[in-house]
Amino acid sequence: MSILITGAEDFLSSARTVVTPLTPDPETFLKEREAASLFRVEEVPLGSLASWHLGDGLRHSSGRFFGIEGLCVRTNFGTTRQWCQPIIVQPEIGVLGILVKRINGVHHFLMQAKMEPGNSSLVQYCATVQATPSNYQRVHGGRATPYLDYFLTPGTRVVLFDQLLSEHSSWYLYKRNRNMIVEIPAHEEVPIADDFTWLTLGQLRHLLAQGNRVNMNARTVLASILYAVPGTPHGTGSASTAFHADIVRSHQRHASDGEVASAMTWLIDQKARFSLDVKRISLRDMTGWVCDEESIRHDEGHYFRIVGLSVGATSREVGTWEQPMLRPNPGNVVCFVCRRHRDTLQFLVQAMAQPGATDRVELAATVQLTPGNYHGPQDLPPLADLLDSDPSWVVVDAVQSEDGGRFRHADTRNLVIQVPDDHPIEAPANYRWMSLGLLNRVMRLGYYVNVEARSLMACLL
Repeated sequence: MSILITGAEDFLSSARTVVTPLTPDPETFLKEREAASLFRVEEVPLGSLASWHLGDGLRHSSGRFFGIEGLCVRTNFGTTRQWCQPIIVQPEIGVLGILVKRINGVHHFLMQAKMEPGNSSLVQYCATVQATPSNYQRVHGGRATPYLDYFLTPGTRVVLFDQLLSEHSSWYLYKRNRNMIVEIPAHEEVPIADDFTWLTLGQLRHLLAQGNRVNMNARTVLASILYAVPGTPHGTGSASTAFHADIVRSHQRHASDGEVASAMTWLIDQKARFSLDVKRISLRDMTGWVCDEESIRHDEGHYFRIVGLSVGATSREVGTWEQPMLRPNPGNVVCFVCRRHRDTLQFLVQAMAQPGATDRVELAATVQLTPGNYHGPQDLPPLADLLDSDPSWVVVDAVQSEDGGRFRHADTRNLVIQVPDDHPIEAPANYRWMSLGLLNRVMRLGYYVNVEARSLMACLL
């Protein structure tokens, strides 16, 4: 299991630093980089994508990048037990890596202002490197990926985090990326390209609170940061609010090996309890779906569509390209419910089966839903009524984009609701309370925490 070698106080100090001489106003930098390039994004028919072929599947002529296939699913999880759907198949393992360096005594993270064609806000901060092998091996014939060697051959630099983690298992089949944080020695000079800048965790925390400023691929890496290591004394430093102080204490609540073992036994029980049978099929054989030269769509307009996109961007490795994208129905919500227990803030997680999960079941937030996907209140997942709780209980509320490289306008409302300590919650057996320290340790063991929950964890910086 990988652990963060740098002490908790280093990251707490960075999280408390909201002004730095390097980037005094991160939002201004983002706007300047967006203004420095030209962008064009247009939805087009699938049949017009010159390098893509629509048959039993939708595939690129190179055989690389990704494809769209049909999936038939049977499960005993949830209210819908059988269905068909399109799903993105991308077997390549990409690199999502962030460089960190101590500058003037404070840890800074090298972030890139990057355009993704699917984002509602086109240009957002992303990881230092965000690239699949097809991209960094330059199958597209474009420019090289900056800073890639820091992650592929880190040498003597300190690798703070290095783990394969899953992504969007309702829309991807067995998708995983390599999430990395690599620390550069303070004395080592790092050339800074035009679209890159150093930001502190405090600046990133502010951007996350605004919403649609930090992309999903950066959030999943930032979620790996733990503000405590074994032996760190409990404390909050100068946390800005009572809630942030509780967040730090929840991180610093050291999960013993026994607690981790108990949580893993429970999770394995859930994996054994829920069945999930998936079969890859032709796009033409999907019951309930229309597949033609225009798009791939549900015959009643539910769930999502696969659309074509024509893109131009002067700041990207390739200036123009075409690709398919998954465009979900609007209204995605991911919500953690939390409460204090024995002076520690705990979060209610659920064991959720998703069709594209590598190992059937992962931990998810308390509520994860797209309202338009359900036919009535009887179909809503457990505890969805908590979304209508007292507004004064809401401690985090921001709209964040999902993977803008594959999903078109996939915006998710990220919520955290802190219920009173004595508020009764009757949760099914596949739900469990965990501190952030315990949840982070479980995440480091592999495919155990889904990307929606990890993204929301990042919003708790």
